[in-house]
Amino acid sequence: MAKGKIGFAGIVVLAILGAAVLTLAEPTKVSQVVYLTKSKACGCRAKSVHAADALVNQTFTGPRQALLKRIDYDTAGQAAAPHIGEYRLIQLPALLFLGAQSHLLWMGAGELSEPEITAQLGKFGM
Repeated sequence: MAKGKIGFAGIVVLAILGAAVLTLAEPTKVSQVVYLTKSKACGCRAKSVHAADALVNQTFTGPRQALLKRIDYDTAGQAAAPHIGEYRLIQLPALLFLGAQSHLLWMGAGELSEPEITAQLGKFGM
């Protein structure tokens, strides 16, 4: 075999080693969950906001609660504005799963669903 060339057996070994490296990689971790809500919502929006508030309160308990940052757009608009601009939110309530350096990992906006949030929590090992 010529120098610098890998035979079939070498490719198989490299593929197996590569797969082992991929499975050992650390999973992406959520460093913060930002929940943006609107306390002065009216009409049909009030119903979805109240449902989302209840869902977030039920879901983020125990160790998960430490990750949660709750921001009310109506009472803390300046705190909400950077998130709204950066993640281009056009609908509240919104739930943002952020990783290192506030990198967006997942976002749910509008009517939040328990199965979807639970699935995402499982995906990130929470």
